Amino acid sequence: MKFFVNLRAFCASVVKFILLVLPLLSYSQEGRKDAKLRHRMSAGAVFTLYKNDPHFSIGTKAKIGANVAYKAELILGRKTNFICGLEYLSQGLTFHGYYEKPGFTYLYDESFAYTHEIRYNEAQLPIGLKLAFNSDKESAATPYLFGGIGFRYIFGSYVVIINDSTETTPFDGKGSIGFEHELLLPGFNAFYHGGLGVQKNYRASSKAIFFEVTFKRGFSRIHYPGNDDSNNINFRDNNIAVTLGLRL
Repeated sequence: MKFFVNLRAFCASVVKFILLVLPLLSYSQEGRKDAKLRHRMSAGAVFTLYKNDPHFSIGTKAKIGANVAYKAELILGRKTNFICGLEYLSQGLTFHGYYEKPGFTYLYDESFAYTHEIRYNEAQLPIGLKLAFNSDKESAATPYLFGGIGFRYIFGSYVVIINDSTETTPFDGKGSIGFEHELLLPGFNAFYHGGLGVQKNYRASSKAIFFEVTFKRGFSRIHYPGNDDSNNINFRDNNIAVTLGLRL
């Protein structure tokens, strides 16, 4: 039930944002007969760098993640476009740490006797500008830069905790990954992003194939509570997404 309440609040926030942006998009197209809206679809791999607290965990390793995205691209000028959309990310990590629960040894002696495996799902709403080095109507290939801010919402996670010495699993189930500092609702926060790309233009149809490398950094650290507050760890996460896509 809590998940649906959070999802409804997130959707309400997205709707409010769209209602705010639509008048700006309409204004930008007034008096421009050649203004068009393009659709960008992409998928790729996500490589995340996690920075952990060495007092509570060691050996943090990221799992390769996945990214699928749809973005709307509004042409504002010859070389400047506005982009916003919706992305789905699946990310994960493993580390060695403690497990503070009744019936388990959890002396903070830097033994780090438990392996924690985490996988979480995230929806993102990126907003930004695309700045091209040439006009895609006049060139066969267009390199470009892009950047901006966005909102992120962790809507699901799965956690497996393993005792390294006995190889038993005290916990294997749904997690409650969130953020150290929540924004508006649990699991919701923001990020900034930037990157570079190049697209192959098909000028007759205005379609294009593009390749992008995107860097993202969250405003707040990710919070991991373990199994029913068995842990209390914050991770700084930065990620790089390498994606291939099609512009229609």
